[in-house]
Amino acid sequence: MILNIIYFVSSYLIGNILGGNVLKHFYKEDISSKGSGNIGARNAGRVLGTKAFLFVATIDLFKSFLVVILLKILNVDIFIITICLFFVVLGHVMPILNSFNGGKGVATFVGGIVALSPNLLFVFILGFLLIAFITRSATIGFYSTLPMLIYIYYMDFKSWQGSLVFIITIIILFVVSINDTTNAFNKYFMKKQMKK
Repeated sequence: MILNIIYFVSSYLIGNILGGNVLKHFYKEDISSKGSGNIGARNAGRVLGTKAFLFVATIDLFKSFLVVILLKILNVDIFIITICLFFVVLGHVMPILNSFNGGKGVATFVGGIVALSPNLLFVFILGFLLIAFITRSATIGFYSTLPMLIYIYYMDFKSWQGSLVFIITIIILFVVSINDTTNAFNKYFMKKQMKK
């Protein structure tokens, strides 16, 4: 029990390591005061370009990947691993070490599913590319694919407790990005209406 608490707290604190903050030391720019004001990779790319986007996304992705891989190596139960992924994502979107000013959690979540299961990764990539191609929106592609992953997670691990935590993690992603997703869907449906 104590070991699990250590895992959870460590995961949350690792989530507090924000790629956008690391970026400050190289670009001498605080992206949280520019663009959309978000500390994540998307705003980094908007403000400073592709290299900054890739830099921030890599850090945000790698931290959850590292947590999940290390726990799998230690043969930790999948339920505990999924809780740790939840805490890494929570640490990223609500980082206490950055006055709760975090990112959207997209790259951090993706890093976790890359490490969790090849099936999750395959369905995510396939669903994302297909939906993004049809809608011409990466935002719609990402968020529309998330519900599919719940089924794949359960089929892979047969853990209803883990599935519940996985669902809560996905809900957090939707909540912190509600404006982005709403705008993306509104634009998509408006374009469809205009074509009629």
